[in-house]
Amino acid sequence: MKIITLFIYIASISFVFGEDLSVEEILFSTLHRLDSVNHQFSVNIKETGKKEKIKNYQISIQWPEKGDILKRTRVKPIQDKRKKPSSIWEHQFKDGRKTKRWMTMPITGKLKDISDKKSTKKFTLADLEFTEKEIAENEHSLLPSEVIGDHSVHVIKSVKKGKNGKVKKSKKIWIDTDDYLIHKVEFYTKSGRLYRSVECTDVQTIEGVAFLSKIFVKDLKSKSEIFVELDKIEINPQFETGLFIPEDQ
Repeated sequence: MKIITLFIYIASISFVFGEDLSVEEILFSTLHRLDSVNHQFSVNIKETGKKEKIKNYQISIQWPEKGDILKRTRVKPIQDKRKKPSSIWEHQFKDGRKTKRWMTMPITGKLKDISDKKSTKKFTLADLEFTEKEIAENEHSLLPSEVIGDHSVHVIKSVKKGKNGKVKKSKKIWIDTDDYLIHKVEFYTKSGRLYRSVECTDVQTIEGVAFLSKIFVKDLKSKSEIFVELDKIEINPQFETGLFIPEDQ
């Protein structure tokens, strides 16, 4: 579905319901919060558990004005001791075709298409995002509003079911009523057992755009904790030439 169609849909909901927001409107507003905002930031990740892991990345996001690509993302490792650290590229398309992803292999530096691969990481920033497919196919319910710190939040329960109608997994999301930032997410198994929680704090406003700069993840399965910090946030940065072109490293 094209973005302009989504905006028309959201506007029609607002017209019909006034200030009474529907679940779909809240989710679409969250999904499209940063549409057309070119930005870049550094991510510092520290994972504790059986073995401490520290990783640092630069994430760049661009919305091209021309061509068939809607959004381009580059995840580039920084301060990595490996000779050929893995980079990741993602391209989303304006016509709604399947998103493409690539990564370079850590030893050979060769480019590999990973569009069909599912992430095995305990947490990625994608865990704080929705897809149009999730909004369309999952069952959502709006729970009573809450307050987190100084922020009023919508609370939404999102349930994914299989073809047989049985619950496969679910999550609860706490979304800011003003700027649609996600402040908290809880992930549950099909039996309803909490297995991961994510809490986001420290709101920064850069050129009128709100960002959460600190994220705390508690993974109950692996009994590990992950601390994520976003810094060096830039709006409309000067991207280096070729940054978004997937290629061997």
